[in-house]
Amino acid sequence: MLKIITATLLAAAFTLPAAANEPTMPRGEKIFARLDANKDGKITLDELKPKAEKRFLKFDGDADGAVTSAEIDAVLKARIEKRKARMMGRMDADKNGAVSRAELDQFVEALFNEADADKDGGVTLAEAQALKRTKRAPEAGAN
Repeated sequence: MLKIITATLLAAAFTLPAAANEPTMPRGEKIFARLDANKDGKITLDELKPKAEKRFLKFDGDADGAVTSAEIDAVLKARIEKRKARMMGRMDADKNGAVSRAELDQFVEALFNEADADKDGGVTLAEAQALKRTKRAPEAGAN
């Protein structure tokens, strides 16, 4: 079980920050609802285009209205560095610049114990989702 949790955490940590913000169709209800401005249950091109452009043009470092490969690289590298610093800050307990197996185990155990709301020794999907919501709430206020 610990190996599965550890593998999942590490896979998420290394794939999420590298994800680009190219326009895509929403897969989740919350994002779909945000895009559906008139709340008719459909997304029109007029609803999708402005939000996609706004999101993509955040990569436009020189504000010239075009996004170059170098600008995308710069944004993604900055995100990776930010994510790396956050990971090390959370997991490198002795602040020596490396995460030992013991530190990883301690981090995963603390994460598991925090998620196990009813303290029954198992984490349900509902408990995992609740933990994600509580962790996301402070981050949303910071943006």
